[in-house]
Amino acid sequence: MVPGTASHSSGYKHILKGGHVLEIAYLFFMNMKLKNVLSFFLLMLVLSFGGETKAQVYVYPDVPFFFNQMEFNIENGILCEGNRSSWADAIFTIENGKIYKGFSSSPFDLLYTFRDNKLYLQDSNFALDVLYTYEQGKIYQGDSTFPLDLLFTVRNEGVYEGNSISIFDRLFVIDGRPKPDDIFAIMMARGLI
Repeated sequence: MVPGTASHSSGYKHILKGGHVLEIAYLFFMNMKLKNVLSFFLLMLVLSFGGETKAQVYVYPDVPFFFNQMEFNIENGILCEGNRSSWADAIFTIENGKIYKGFSSSPFDLLYTFRDNKLYLQDSNFALDVLYTYEQGKIYQGDSTFPLDLLFTVRNEGVYEGNSISIFDRLFVIDGRPKPDDIFAIMMARGLI
């Protein structure tokens, strides 16, 4: 018998009756071997950092935000109309810079790819297939950053027409931190592009 084991085991019933969670955790780790403790902490580290976390994004026609006025939302890369969040209601799936039709990640449902600040048709790499360019919060027509090709400005949690940031030119308001591919999917769902 290991010295001190009897005091630990006899103390379990007293601790459980008293509800002292910290003491229970202490006794749990004291009775574990070093290898098991390291494995436990490694598992916790992997679980806490594993996978890409996807922020929630909500789209409203204007401020203030009212839940019943929500036009679209993106949750876990799925864009749905209104405040719905079911895969059956998916308009687009946004995953790794790719925008798919409905709830899908099949190459057959791939509509657009966002890479190098450009939105390409399907999975193309050709300059002729660049539909829009996203540069410093501005969306341009085609493969261009020329001021006359400027279509929209993304700024102050809103999307504006042209080079304006006036509330009169605001098209919609975004609550959350969307990535550029999220913004393109929202604009496609609203019929703006």
